[in-house]
Amino acid sequence: MNSIRPNKIRDYREVREAVDRAVQDIPHLRAVDVGPVAAGSAVYPFYQIDLKGADAGNPKNRSVYIGGGIHGDEPAGVWAVLEFLRRYPSLPDLYRHFEYTILPCINPFGYENNTRHNAADTDLNRQFRSPSPPAEVLYVRKAVGARPFQLVMEFHEDVDTPGFYLYELTQPGEPSWGREIIQRIEPKFPVNRNEDIEGLAAEKGVIHRESSDDDFREMLRHRTDWPQAFYHYANGSRHCYTTETPIHLSREDRAEIHLSALDVALHKLWES
Repeated sequence: MNSIRPNKIRDYREVREAVDRAVQDIPHLRAVDVGPVAAGSAVYPFYQIDLKGADAGNPKNRSVYIGGGIHGDEPAGVWAVLEFLRRYPSLPDLYRHFEYTILPCINPFGYENNTRHNAADTDLNRQFRSPSPPAEVLYVRKAVGARPFQLVMEFHEDVDTPGFYLYELTQPGEPSWGREIIQRIEPKFPVNRNEDIEGLAAEKGVIHRESSDDDFREMLRHRTDWPQAFYHYANGSRHCYTTETPIHLSREDRAEIHLSALDVALHKLWES
């Protein structure tokens, strides 16, 4: 593949500095540089953050995965993660009941250069079934292993959408929380209410794929270009959400939408 010519419009130091602050400010947080991401003359650290609440021994503890920035031209996912880390010390106690695995920026080169793909012009979010994926995907796999998380939140954006929407994958017998998330977002922000979004049937902003859907199961078996959500789902993660914000909103609003969706999902998980 041809490399993408760098055209830096953001600075990955924002991520480095936020991770350093989080290490200082948040007890029980561990940040690890999983390995280098090489992009021409640039070399980026790939951060994995493990955060356990103070009551990690509580029997209702729940495992949560949060990922941002797998598409570099969708920066609000990264901003939402950094804002989550900044807010964490003052968030309600409920947030301390979960164990988080957080990958704040999966595509550092794309983040800096505003490209969907990495420096090798590869869409990382289509490589999760590849026998020889790029380093960034290998680092995701290393961070999460084959663990089934109770909740997976992947923060994305859509350049074309008039409003927020989400993809939802749930294991057999698990309830859908998509409508509750939409209900939280809709009073303040636009929602994409089209009946067809990205070629898939949608209901008031929710694209929900049932495990009992034969077409979906067949596609999952035969499709080779798995996105990250399929990887988590195949590992048995209970609730998998890909949240999509419209890029015409401000940086602050886009990050707020993702964090509001996370808040609803955490409350629903705690109640389950």
